[in-house]
Amino acid sequence: MSTAMIVCICNNVNSDAINEAMESGANTLHHIREQTGASACCGKCQFKVNRLLNEFEQTDVIPSACSGEG
Repeated sequence: MSTAMIVCICNNVNSDAINEAMESGANTLHHIREQTGASACCGKCQFKVNRLLNEFEQTDVIPSACSGEG
């Protein structure tokens, strides 16, 4: 059973779908919208999508900073 949160009600896009898009290279709201449909209708979820993007970027950057790379 997935614990994914619905992020975009209009297009029924959940956090798992957005995370998958980010893992495959989507790194902007525009790219997430193209790949998942999130924020393509009313736009109210764009803040949630941006928050997920920011969280993903932070978790992606921290390990390399701690390892001395970069």
